[in-house]
Amino acid sequence: MNQCTLYISIKGYEKITEAIRTAFGDKQVQTSPDGRQITVVDKKLFGKTTVTFSLMTLESNPDEFQPMIRGMYGFFSQIETPHEHIQDKVLRQITGLNAAVGIVSSKEIDTDTMNRILDAASRVHAVLFLPTGQLLNPEGKVILSAQGESEVEDFTVTVSTDLIDAHIQSSPSAEARKERNMLLLREQGVPVIEHLPVIDGDEFAVIRTKEEIAARAAALCMIAMYGADVAEGSDIKEARDYIEDVIELYGVSPFFTEKERAFLESGAPDPTDAIQFAWMYECYWVLLWSLGYVEELGYPGSVCDVQAAVDALRLAGDFDTFYERANVRPKEDILDEADRIYRYDWACVDARINGRPAPAGLDGGVVVERHRALNWLVRYMDAEWDDVSMDT
Repeated sequence: MNQCTLYISIKGYEKITEAIRTAFGDKQVQTSPDGRQITVVDKKLFGKTTVTFSLMTLESNPDEFQPMIRGMYGFFSQIETPHEHIQDKVLRQITGLNAAVGIVSSKEIDTDTMNRILDAASRVHAVLFLPTGQLLNPEGKVILSAQGESEVEDFTVTVSTDLIDAHIQSSPSAEARKERNMLLLREQGVPVIEHLPVIDGDEFAVIRTKEEIAARAAALCMIAMYGADVAEGSDIKEARDYIEDVIELYGVSPFFTEKERAFLESGAPDPTDAIQFAWMYECYWVLLWSLGYVEELGYPGSVCDVQAAVDALRLAGDFDTFYERANVRPKEDILDEADRIYRYDWACVDARINGRPAPAGLDGGVVVERHRALNWLVRYMDAEWDDVSMDT
């Protein structure tokens, strides 16, 4: 192995440079004029080794950094592991990262170099990602691997207090919404925490357009129908032939994401994927509500009315009519639900981490899918559907 990457949440990127310089203090250390590249030269009798550290930050390279972090989140979120509490914390850590240091050595990284890299990591509370898919803590122990393995009993999420939810733009409306929803959850017997932040306020939030919502809703209805058929053991060819006819009838083929299209086109769709796509009825239900087809979302304690959900599109007869009949709810209503589901989801995640059932009759599956749909509606981190994050 001759490369790896440090991931960090920090204010003051110069601290990263200082940590590397300190860890390799007895070597020749060269820093680029902009301070974003450090080269460590280790001269020996029969040659030399160079280790190059290249810094990328959310602030300086947002177009590269954000997709990289979304990809990292997607990678670790899909790992099957018995260490779910560790996985949850890893995902929380990923959402708080704002710097990465790519490390490339001219030769295999030996034990001494690795120990120095870990020393630098400990100075800035970084995690180290290896090409093998392992995420290490500064002690060199595996936090979580691609195979779902872990060598730690617990993992502490470290996010700079100046960076927690820095993308969120607070306002009086956002703070008032948080207080209203916390009061409601307490009345419902759902645990809350004061330090869970607000979501964007009315003044700053931008909701998806009617065109975007209607298109996504139609696609979700189709993919959920097909996913449910596959999950229930229906004949694959018959199920695909049927859904293809419906897709053509409503003209929604252009609306599917890359992952959805891959599932639809697979000759042997994965049963686990089928179950996950069947859950998209819950996301579709949220979008129907946002379009005015569902009167209220209600408490997320049970699954939606699937027949009513399908009928909303079926009775329209075609996509154009479905679109024309829709009336997008006021932004304030959508933000109310987005903030509320954020707090419901925290309660569910906290219960799961601590080995307890979801509190107050909440259905964890319904909660997380509503969270997905609402985060997409409010453009959380401006992520597209396949990359939507449900941070808690």
